[in-house]
Amino acid sequence: MDKMAPSTLRLGPAPGLNACVFAARRPLDAGRRALLLYLHAGTFTEGSCAAASARCELLAEAGADVVALDYPLAPEHPFPAGLSATFEALQALARKSARLTGNAQTALFVAGEEAGGNIAAALALMARDQRAPELAGQLLISPMLDPLLGSASMRDGECGGCECIYAKGWQAYLGDGVRADHPYATPLNASRLAGLAPALVLSLTGHPLADESRRYAGALRQHGGSARDLTLPALTAEHMHTPVHDFLSQATGRAPSNPA
Repeated sequence: MDKMAPSTLRLGPAPGLNACVFAARRPLDAGRRALLLYLHAGTFTEGSCAAASARCELLAEAGADVVALDYPLAPEHPFPAGLSATFEALQALARKSARLTGNAQTALFVAGEEAGGNIAAALALMARDQRAPELAGQLLISPMLDPLLGSASMRDGECGGCECIYAKGWQAYLGDGVRADHPYATPLNASRLAGLAPALVLSLTGHPLADESRRYAGALRQHGGSARDLTLPALTAEHMHTPVHDFLSQATGRAPSNPA
């Protein structure tokens, strides 16, 4: 299928944050639509929606309408400043979700990879705590969740030392570490994980973040949540399309329709 150039929009309070929009290229069950706010990788300090276009195209081909956000980066915007701005963008997206897809049967999702997966998980916590916006699901790809960097997969990947990209990213995001125990900063350490949107957590074989990805899915299940975790050999269309499409179809089927 030919790829179309993404459109752009601004989200949040003026002047807003820049976002790239990738239209879904595969229908979901019953004509529903899944509008997915996607947050790129980059260890909190790098990356952009433009640089993540290949991943966004893949998600669009799996059936999602993807809005990839250029969220504020550390160290200029450490926790919680960058997260707060991203939550405002999510709220703005929720208000126009049906208008963006042209379909009243549109459900809202958060998604992210690596540091973006951390922020997506935090957004799900914030949406639950503030009872808005209502999320249909969360899609987390190798989420970066544990600043201790002590997992076996992190050690096997020869990461975790002070020169590790993840250690540097956490330092930039958390600063002096005073907020490291805040559940929105490190969702894996949250003591209250009930009542969250259903999750699909994808990890990659041999990836340093694989263990904390699986631990988070397990923690969600222990708190009564719906969470499926898969370890994939590669983050390619061959391996991702089916589980992502099935997750979106099932979650949109459970979600209420949004007003147009």
